[in-house]
Amino acid sequence: MARHLIVGNGIAYAAPTGGLYTDGIVSIEKKSDNGPVPLALGDTFADSPYIRFVQGGYHGKNLYSPWFYGKDVIDYSGSSYSAALPHQHTVTIANAAGSAGEVVIKFVRKDGVKPEFFSFMTEIPNGTAAAAADALVKSAYEAATLPDWLEDTCDATAGSTVVFEGAVRGDVAQSGNTWEYGPAIFDVIVESNSVTTQTYTATASGSATQNAFPGIGDNAAVANFEKELRGAAYGYYNRLELPNTPAAQVQAGTNFNMYNIVATKDGSSHSQIHGVDNLIEITLALKTADADSTVVENLLNGYFTGVFPALSLA
Repeated sequence: MARHLIVGNGIAYAAPTGGLYTDGIVSIEKKSDNGPVPLALGDTFADSPYIRFVQGGYHGKNLYSPWFYGKDVIDYSGSSYSAALPHQHTVTIANAAGSAGEVVIKFVRKDGVKPEFFSFMTEIPNGTAAAAADALVKSAYEAATLPDWLEDTCDATAGSTVVFEGAVRGDVAQSGNTWEYGPAIFDVIVESNSVTTQTYTATASGSATQNAFPGIGDNAAVANFEKELRGAAYGYYNRLELPNTPAAQVQAGTNFNMYNIVATKDGSSHSQIHGVDNLIEITLALKTADADSTVVENLLNGYFTGVFPALSLA
């Protein structure tokens, strides 16, 4: 499948100047007797059969998707932005400490190629109340050398509980590295407890306090997707101009609604040549809560009217 990402940073839909669109614009072009021109509201593939997407003005040039026939589109769908959620587990503390002792809490990461482990120890003085022990656990955890897959802080504000979180894409770890993967999934185990009367109970395996969610249109995820595709889109592999590391079009702090358009290259609903991928997949990332993104959405809804359900994401 040929994949393409077109990023819209909320720039007004307009015709190009001297063939160059404004940086950050998303345009949809159709073919005309005068060459490519912007698609107009109300155009459908009955009167504008051949279209392409344009990401405007990237460092003095436009980026284009392949041309495709509207009648060959087999999927027009999308999802609104939704923030990523970290995986969470809780350790609940009960009773006052009847003696001084040590508590060891262990983490087991489960989403990697193989399990990874981390543990830390907290010293608990005799007589420590459950509502005070959580702060000691928090302090010991945050003072430890943590793996990148764990959030570098934990929450001990509820009283007698400590909530631990895994990393989500875009988090800056204690090491200074940026987590570039999906949400880390882990279990928490109270490995040992030498404190008498005071108990430490972790949420059971498979019963997370909060289940991880990778998010939709999250800035870090879209930026990573752009990075993966920059070889084809931005000439990253141009051997005549190496080293070549293009600047990102995805702006920091911007989240996106995501649209998906899939078209076949030969008009079929599936590949007619076994072993050959004949699909073109175009992902549009349009800035959330933006009027100019709505303009592009309305153009697409109009273009596919009567064929695919209208979307309302922007």
